[in-house]
Formats: sequence, C-alpha cells, structure tokens
Amino acid sequence: MKKYTFLFIFCLTLFITSCTDDTGTVTVTYQEASAIYGDMDEIRAIPLSEVVREITNPGKIFIGEDFVLIGEEGSGIHVINNADRENPIRESFINIPGNREFYVSGDYIYAETYYDMVKIDISNPNQPLLIARAQNAIQDQFVDDQGNTLIGFNYQEKTIELSDQDEFYHEIIGDQLVYLDFGKNIIPNSAIPTSFAGNSSAQSGTVNRITKNGDYVYVISNNNMMILNDKDSDFTIANKLLNIKDDMETIFPYHNNLFVGSRSSMTIYSLDSEIQPTRLYDFEHATSCDPVLPHNDVAYITLRTADFSECPGNINALVVLDINNLSSPKEVDEIAMNSPYGMTVIGDRLFVGEGENGLKIFDVSVNDNPTLQVHHTQIEAYDIIADPTNDKIVFIAGPDGLMQFGNNTGDQLELKSTIAF
Repeated sequence: MKKYTFLFIFCLTLFITSCTDDTGTVTVTYQEASAIYGDMDEIRAIPLSEVVREITNPGKIFIGEDFVLIGEEGSGIHVINNADRENPIRESFINIPGNREFYVSGDYIYAETYYDMVKIDISNPNQPLLIARAQNAIQDQFVDDQGNTLIGFNYQEKTIELSDQDEFYHEIIGDQLVYLDFGKNIIPNSAIPTSFAGNSSAQSGTVNRITKNGDYVYVISNNNMMILNDKDSDFTIANKLLNIKDDMETIFPYHNNLFVGSRSSMTIYSLDSEIQPTRLYDFEHATSCDPVLPHNDVAYITLRTADFSECPGNINALVVLDINNLSSPKEVDEIAMNSPYGMTVIGDRLFVGEGENGLKIFDVSVNDNPTLQVHHTQIEAYDIIADPTNDKIVFIAGPDGLMQFGNNTGDQLELKSTIAF
C-alpha cells in the first residue's frame, strides 16, 4: 500500500547498524542528503496559474465554503470546486515552487516558497494573483561558490565503516540525517528550512506551521518564529524570534494567544504585544509528534510515537489540559490511544484520526472529560477537518484520498465522495 504525507511531514529515517570488530571500527548505514542548487530569480518569476495536474504527493489540506485546496508537496496547490459535496471537480493548480505549508484567511493564501513567504489573492481561486512577496522571510539563502541557491536535496543511503570516536560518526548519531552543501560540508539539521524537508470562514487541520492573528502572520520553522506585517500593502518582516524552542511543529491561535506544539512540549504565548509574543507557560511531555487543538477553555493534545518512526518512543495518548488560567494550565485527563494524528471538534464531538488504527469519536459535551463514543476501525484516518458551513459533513484524509462523510447522527458516517490521491 502506498504511503502519503497529509497534513504532517514525514522525516527520512536513519538506519544505524553497528558492530565493532577487531579493528575498532563501526559499520554505519545512514541517509546522505546532497544539495541541489538553482536560480531563485527564475523560480520567483514562475507564473502562478497552471492547468489541472494529478495529485501525486498530497500535503496540506484546506476546506473552504465552495473550494478545497490540496497541497502538492514542494510544488503548489490543487484547486477543487466542492460546491457539490458529492461531485468535487478539479479545476486548476496554483504553482508555488518549494511550498509545503500554507494558510488561508478570507480571500488570501499565505504560503512558504523556499526562503520566502507570499501572499496570494484567491477571491477567484482559478485566477490567483500575487499580492506581495517577503523575500527571505523564512531565513537567508544558502548559496554555492557560483552564487546559485540551495533549493533541495538528493537522498542516498550509504554504508561506511569508521571509528566511533570519529566526529562524523557523532554527527550521524546526533542528527539522524546528514545534509551536505556543495563543498560536502555538513549543514546542521536545525539550519534547514522546514519548507524543504483555524479560520473564521473556513477550516484547516490541526497540523499548521503558519497562522494569522489581527494584522500579523506567524510562521514557525524549526526553532524560530517569524512575524510578518499584514496590513494594507505592507507584507514585510516585523520581527524574528530565533532559537526560542526546539523542533516546533504546530501553531494555533486562540483568544489572543498562540499555542505552539513541539516534540517535547506545548507552549502558550501571549499576543498582548503582537510583534513580540511572550511565553506564558510550557507543558512538557514525552518526546512525540503532537498536534494541539484549543477549544472552550481546554486544549486537546495528541501524542504519537512509534519505534523506527519519525517520532520514536512508546507514548500514544490524548491529553486534556484545563486552560482557564493560561499562566498555569493543568492536565485533567490522559486517554490511551493507538496512533493519534489530527483532530477536530464538531458540535460536542471530538474526532481523532488514528491512522491505520481507524477513527475515534469522543463525546466532549463535558469538554474536559472526553468519553469515547465510537471507534470506526474500517476508516484509515489521518487528519480530520470540519466543513466550514455544514456541521453534518466531516472531511477525513486517508491513504487513498480526501473523503467527505455525512455525519447526521454524530457517530454514523456515510461516504459522500472521495477526492482521489
């Protein structure tokens, strides 16, 4: 069965086998990523509009009132007319080279494109218009000795023998994936832009690295948070918060605060000063992959781990935090799960995707006490997204496409259509 990336990004896994022989050497098998370079001026000049293309490597998903946007990892965004929920029609493609993450607010897409952020008018999604580009908003460019810009990597598995005292051995063990520039020098993992490797009128999933609050756009990449002005024609960097948290993965706005999930914690930032978020609280947890969903004075956090995965470990749980006091949230419940991914709340029900282990629906009429209502084992569910205009529809990203289900009774689901991947 094919594996796809939905609203999350899978990391390449490092395989290390070691056996020290009489010579004191260790055999190591690892992934080597060799830099690819290109001309950023040419890339920035590529037109946005393109004809329909096949969805081959789906990524970010956004559900609008009449349109569905599905990211094509590293390439752009598919536009699907979804006015008829039972007959979605692919209409066009928005060409955004290097894109993996985007956010939609009103008539605008905010999208990463290699080192830049772009703002695109999609009042007519089939005729997108570039409004502004903030060059190098994510970070400064890596260039080679000819002035060309790093735009990606070729991956190759390698097996070598070396001493466990060798510096390169410790680079492999520590970083799990070795990135090399044009001179075969190691680039630290934390220096690679993550673009490489909830809205008022519509719904996005719980795995987001871009969000908007007031007149500012917030972008997380590895350990950094970038803040962009977004007022009138001004789309420029307002502030950069560097090295504030390791391995940040998700960002979600809630009541003039930002909830940021990393692999080891959930952090709440106050936006009393919108260009200078201040940390209110850190909820530390076992290292895992973890979407965060604030809702009605609680925050739901899914913790997912598995041996030999991008999130190694053995903790799989749904954690409930009481966030009435944002300066001192407290854990009120932890529910064992199998492999939790994305989630959404529709009415008084919490939908949690369990990947190959199905879909679970919890009654959250008492929001700090989720009660399992039904477990659909026949539905392979990764991210779950609510329909923005119809609370009787739920979207579920599975291995074969984006499925639209009727949800008239809360626990029973009726498949209406599938946008195939």
